[in-house]
Amino acid sequence: MSANLPAGRWLRHMPRVTGYNQALVGLGQWWHKVTLIGKINSLSVAATLIDDMQGTRRRFEKLQARLIENLVTENTHKLEQEFSARAQAAIDILVRNLFERTADVGFLATDDDIRAFLRAPAPDSAEAIVARLREYTLKYSVYDEIIIVDPHGQVRAHLDGDNPVTRTTDPLIEETLRTGEPYVEIFRPSDLQPGRRAAHIFSAPITDNDAPGAPVIGVLCLCFRFENEMEGIFANLARPGEIITILDREGRVLAGSDEKRIPPGAHLTPGGEGLGSAIHDGEHYLARTNATRGYQGNFGLNWQGHVMRPLREAFAGRGAEPAQGLDQMHHSRIFSEELRAISRSAALVTDDLSLIVLNGQIVSAKRDANEFMPVLEEIRNIGERTKGVFDRSLANLFDTVLSSLLSEVQFQAFLAVDIMDRNLYERANDVRWWALTSRFREILARARPTPPEQEALAATLACINGLYTVYTNLLLFDAGGEILAVSNAAESALVGTSLGDAPHVKQALAVGESQAYVVSPFAPTPLYGGRYTYLYLTSVRAPLEGRVVGGIAIVFDAEPQFAAMLSDTLPRTDQGEVVEGAFGVFAERNGRVIASTREQLPTGGMLSLDGPFFALGNGERHSAIVEYAGRNYAVGAAMSQGYREYKTTGDYVNDVLALIFVPV
Repeated sequence: MSANLPAGRWLRHMPRVTGYNQALVGLGQWWHKVTLIGKINSLSVAATLIDDMQGTRRRFEKLQARLIENLVTENTHKLEQEFSARAQAAIDILVRNLFERTADVGFLATDDDIRAFLRAPAPDSAEAIVARLREYTLKYSVYDEIIIVDPHGQVRAHLDGDNPVTRTTDPLIEETLRTGEPYVEIFRPSDLQPGRRAAHIFSAPITDNDAPGAPVIGVLCLCFRFENEMEGIFANLARPGEIITILDREGRVLAGSDEKRIPPGAHLTPGGEGLGSAIHDGEHYLARTNATRGYQGNFGLNWQGHVMRPLREAFAGRGAEPAQGLDQMHHSRIFSEELRAISRSAALVTDDLSLIVLNGQIVSAKRDANEFMPVLEEIRNIGERTKGVFDRSLANLFDTVLSSLLSEVQFQAFLAVDIMDRNLYERANDVRWWALTSRFREILARARPTPPEQEALAATLACINGLYTVYTNLLLFDAGGEILAVSNAAESALVGTSLGDAPHVKQALAVGESQAYVVSPFAPTPLYGGRYTYLYLTSVRAPLEGRVVGGIAIVFDAEPQFAAMLSDTLPRTDQGEVVEGAFGVFAERNGRVIASTREQLPTGGMLSLDGPFFALGNGERHSAIVEYAGRNYAVGAAMSQGYREYKTTGDYVNDVLALIFVPV
């Protein structure tokens, strides 16, 4: 593939632009013939008049070249923007997801029950560990296998009953034992999951205890459901006729939205900036490749998102008969100054032509050259038709740009709320995972934790919080709601205080099984400095009898997290800057703002907006031109639909509307 190819070579694949070009060429040729006929049959007319007409025709021809060049450039640029947005979304959504896995494997590798099992396994302890691993995966359907391996490669326990693995020689184990890094990530064939085209595994060393330098007694392997996750991503992003793939650094296809045309393992040459051209199995494609922007400094395995569409249909259907007027085009900031200049120049040339024709009629009348009158009328007619082609082509392009913008803001709104759902899915799972921690259950089951036990609770919470950086604090409280330990030492004054009789605290203490959780309303809380956020809570139950002995609450760092989600999905210029005047909003159905990138829309404020936006059904999207705060915007909206088991199984209802505003 070669990037940055001249856009003009794709003109013949743009049916509407080709049609305009052919119409203008035909009119120019007819103008030339008519002028020639007039020149031959009306020798009494001044040659300067004929020259003026020919000069006007040449001015139109120069404008025609500028027009067609700009039509091709604009259509190509819009296609590139669309490709880039989906390629970027595909890889960045995946990388965000995989970042969460790096924390999960680190947490699970510190599980005391797993450590005890590796130290001295009892006769039936493998079954108990498998049951414990199953408890974890019930919360996280992103994993299909968890494997515990000793330092010699012996598989001590694993989750998938259909996996025949008992021993491994995969160098992943040795690398995990020796690397000194918190985790190792691989995507390749492995005997840990035999028969798989590629295993996507996150591994971490299991140490004897939490002390620095503690001996390593095993390796924990979390196996990610890569193909399953990609199916969902592709289903949301791929448009008819195009193919989205994930490429490794060498351009090898790891997964694709159409594996019949582009199968895993195929090699594609990643392009640089701009659209590229490629040939695969004899088919010519236009394509765009985007590297991941990473997430919180993590770039994973440096994979890339890649979008491609057959060249023969890449521009098919782009544009319809114009619905917007030229007057709106001239006042819109989404149209380039060059195109507005072409429209103004075409109008000036037409006016000049009218004067030339009028002058010609006067001269012809004075010289009794009536045979030249039809020539003048035909020249006037050709000029008007030429101007008409200019107007229709520019109006059509404006409609194309506007339609593309409406589609783009709608997609970006969907992307924003999808990222939110995916992020908060992790929060609902985290709180339930951590409630399974044996140390929490054992200590809270006692009548009253001793100061050393409370310190142990705080140390474990701090260790967890160090892995999961999207929380400002994690809290353990007893069955009466009294806070026993916190992860954030700066907020240790909370220890010994009561969470009060808030409904969500009472609901959490009433949770009687490990799958359930509670989410507070999005509201100000002293646990977040009086600011708005969500608290995720569930009960902590005694190890054996399962009675509720307390609870765990996690404080989501809502302000920077939601701001980053919105900022990451705002439309940007070719230089990577947010489009001037564009902003994003998360809001509840009643219009209350959850987060906004616009200063005038603070969290907790109300967004007043006409139209059907707040009445959208779950998963529905909408876009329209809307006047807001005295300015016209292209507004895209998408209502949350949940992710996997989160907000899709009736366990929790919380509709959030994402909106993206771009001035027009």
